[in-house]
Amino acid sequence: MAGIYYNAILAFNPETASYTLALADQLQDTVVEMNVATANNLTIPTNAVVPFPIGSQILIAQYGAGQTTIVPSGGVTLRSSGGKTKIAAQYGLATLIKRGADEWYLAGDITT
Repeated sequence: MAGIYYNAILAFNPETASYTLALADQLQDTVVEMNVATANNLTIPTNAVVPFPIGSQILIAQYGAGQTTIVPSGGVTLRSSGGKTKIAAQYGLATLIKRGADEWYLAGDITT
């Protein structure tokens, strides 16, 4: 983690390379900012590796110009409209919601 910083309402976790989610990312009002110039991945680990509570919500922002793809680890199911897994454009936002032990929803400004 590059270092979490806070303002009065949200905490920001800026990442400058591909990144695997950590338990701290599910804290209320935290945004994972992918500030990468080239294509990059945000990986969802299995429940066995990082046991996020069911109902966890993780906000993701594509701050950099490099397109962010949300990648489920083997054994993780990612559900999204039309199977979309990429944030659509720079400054786009998406939300992950943990539905089951290894099942997540992805919604927001996403594309294929």
